[in-house]
Amino acid sequence: MKNINLSESTAWKNNESVLVATVLFISFIGLVIRLIAPLEASFPLNDGGLFYAMIVDLQESHYALPPFTTYNAADIPFAYPPLAFYITGLLSDFLQITLIDLLRILPALVSALTIPAFYILAREITSSKIQIIFGVLAFALLPRDFNWLIMGGGITRSFGLLFAILTMASAYRLYTGYKTRHLLACILLGALTILTHPEASVHTAITALIFYLWKDRSLKGFLLSIGIAAGILALTAPWWGVVISRYGLDPFLAISSASQQDRINPLVGLLIFFRFMFTDEPLLPILSILGLIGIFAGLARKQSLLPAWILLLHLFDPRGGTLYMMIPLALSIGIAIEYVILPALRSKEDSGSPKNLKQELEQILSGKVTRYFILFLLSYSLLSAYIATQKIKNEISLQPMDLEAFAWVRENTPIESEFLLITNQQPLRDAWSEWFPVLTDRRSQATVFGYEWVNDGNFNNRIAAYRFLQSCSYKDLSCLENWSNKNFLPFEYIYLWDRNSSERYPLSAQLKLNSNIKLVFENEKTMIFRKDQ
Repeated sequence: MKNINLSESTAWKNNESVLVATVLFISFIGLVIRLIAPLEASFPLNDGGLFYAMIVDLQESHYALPPFTTYNAADIPFAYPPLAFYITGLLSDFLQITLIDLLRILPALVSALTIPAFYILAREITSSKIQIIFGVLAFALLPRDFNWLIMGGGITRSFGLLFAILTMASAYRLYTGYKTRHLLACILLGALTILTHPEASVHTAITALIFYLWKDRSLKGFLLSIGIAAGILALTAPWWGVVISRYGLDPFLAISSASQQDRINPLVGLLIFFRFMFTDEPLLPILSILGLIGIFAGLARKQSLLPAWILLLHLFDPRGGTLYMMIPLALSIGIAIEYVILPALRSKEDSGSPKNLKQELEQILSGKVTRYFILFLLSYSLLSAYIATQKIKNEISLQPMDLEAFAWVRENTPIESEFLLITNQQPLRDAWSEWFPVLTDRRSQATVFGYEWVNDGNFNNRIAAYRFLQSCSYKDLSCLENWSNKNFLPFEYIYLWDRNSSERYPLSAQLKLNSNIKLVFENEKTMIFRKDQ
């Protein structure tokens, strides 16, 4: 008996060693993919201007929560969960690294940590090591898993996803084992999630509820859940207590209302779900299709957790839920590969049962067609992920000529100047409008970032005003004047930007012909006009 137990223990350790080594290798690949674009860029990818300003505010207040952020002189309450700001600010002070460089690199590094975190969760949900390996590979290279996390604004999103996944793993363990350490882990990790990102908190709570309904449904589990919620509230009280003492519930009511801005009709959401294109793959949606196959392969084996998880997250939040849907989708990809793809590709000679994970992997790789499939899948996934990161860097991030224009504004315009920025972007996806107030120290009249925390009932109006201003690029000066008068927002300067050339704006030609407007700056992408008083 001792020999048998020793043999089984050795085999188990060997399997674990092979699995961990494979996961670490995949994590390294995921790290490299995430770092390429940030390392190539000289500035944080896409967004992050608001968070940069809030970190600076925190540093200048010696890490006491300021009442308001200085961002865009907009009197925005400093109510955003601040943990990522503290971490970034303290790292900048301690390591003497500029905040710009940290916002450029740190989100990608933290995003890479979500890969081993996903492995921790995956091994709780499935005992199949093949599913875990291919699930981890899918999670590491699915563009939707990291594209919004490696941006400057990913400083909160990346930490949020990391803590969310670890909280989910602890919740799954709790509902299947009732261990005290899992209860305490849920409380601690849940508190870290809430202190990092609002959206991560919501989707973690939904996932924990799904785990409870699928794995527990007992009174004891329900009471433990209430205890966890109470513990999390206690640990996070130093933050939300300060916020409520200053502003009441207004910031939380505001963010709840603002989150409805992107809500879509449930029937439209259902149609979007049937398209099943959530992964942001720039080429063929191969991983998405594999995930769909895995869903039905799991259902055929009476495994309903992953399909229900994906569906419920989508129904609750069709826009923000896609990031968290990638967790069960990656696990479904592992199911598809193990139960559908590999059996279909194996030859009859490969029917023997391997004794350990190493032999199983060797058997998979020994088949010529199977080897070609895995090589294709890896090559495709790497190319897809790389293209996704390059699109972020080249198409929606500030370029050196944008920084040149911002520097000119800072050095050549009065500090009290008010600007209208026309970029033809989306109201909450406009890197130029977000970074402009930070890099120029001038006010952008139509920028909406941060106002989601202001409970004045005007968030949707600000979104509409931003969109109307962008439409003025195809009109004339009277459009700008009407916008200014209607919104009681005066301006002295007009900032025109276009990815191809600002010359294509009809507005630019109209402004050049107006004797009361002077072109004061121009480069390949930007025109800045001054309105004579």
